[in-house]
Amino acid sequence: MGRKTGLLAFASIVFSFLLFPQSVFAVGSGGFENATFSAKSLAQSNAVTAQADEPAAISYNPAGIIFLPGIQQQANAAFISAFTYQHNPDTGSHTTSTGTINFIPTSYITINPGKLLGDRFAFGIGSDSPFGLSKKYDSVSPIAHYTGYDTWLKMYTVKPVMAFKIAEWLSIGAGPIYYRIFNFGSILAYPNTPNGQVRLNLSGNTWGWQFGALLKPHKKHQFGFYFRSPVTVHTRGLIKVENSLFYPGGHFETGGNAKVDLPFNFTWAYAFKPTERTTIETDLGFTRWSAHKRLYVNADPVDAVDDNILAAIGKNDKDYTDGFLIALGGNHTFKNKLTLMGGIDFRWAAVPNDHFIPAVPDSNRLSF
Repeated sequence: MGRKTGLLAFASIVFSFLLFPQSVFAVGSGGFENATFSAKSLAQSNAVTAQADEPAAISYNPAGIIFLPGIQQQANAAFISAFTYQHNPDTGSHTTSTGTINFIPTSYITINPGKLLGDRFAFGIGSDSPFGLSKKYDSVSPIAHYTGYDTWLKMYTVKPVMAFKIAEWLSIGAGPIYYRIFNFGSILAYPNTPNGQVRLNLSGNTWGWQFGALLKPHKKHQFGFYFRSPVTVHTRGLIKVENSLFYPGGHFETGGNAKVDLPFNFTWAYAFKPTERTTIETDLGFTRWSAHKRLYVNADPVDAVDDNILAAIGKNDKDYTDGFLIALGGNHTFKNKLTLMGGIDFRWAAVPNDHFIPAVPDSNRLSF
């Protein structure tokens, strides 16, 4: 892709992020992490940290962009449709959430000046949505009525990175991460009030950082490492209550705030290339979800009764456990330039059974 064309495509995607944020970011996956970076990474079940051979490597091992020549731009569009089915063996009843289609775009651009900087440096910038939620149930559902029958977390990141080639066989890459949660909230019934409803809308931003390393000691063997720092996003916004029995007029708005803890992650990876056209990789990942101990939504004072109700529904212990990932993936390119990719991964649940709520229906997952 030519330089002008690549820059134009990148600018158009960034513009769409800014113009239509409510429609483009709505994601949900294990815990509430969403590892959707590119078609290639998804096709190989995210076993790509030791390959890192595309602009999307900005998000899973920025050390790899040093091996991408010239100016390269990559845009991806993923669609996630998720729903849950809950069965109560005691009563025989069941509840199903609404399956919604969520559009998740990502965009990356890398620049390698080549000999201008001694073939040692490369730069890049990308945007994606590594965390998110989108879950909706019928408002009268007994399991979601008071815990949140409509829940969402919509966010994006901006990731400028720089990679440095220490030697022909070793490179490192790092950079800051700007996190923007622009719509975090839920809708649930207001306790002890017929037809009562409370709606929460919060937003906030913060900075983190990431680091990656790529080792190529032999043409058949590559090793990768990736680390993403933990962050806490301080969000603030509005809490809207309708049909309160205790407030004059029944409707009121008040301010609210919450700390959203996003965990650190590291991944070790090894890629074996038996031939120039074939690559097999395995990744081992760890995400410290135990940092997400609680989610307290603090409401600004209204009156004694409503303050107590808002406090009761706004303070929830999470006690998440650490999450692990093991993935195996690979690809083979044929002479006609057709490439077949595949992968399988297993993720351990981060949400413990005694703190399970329908807003984040997590479980052990096998995918391929």
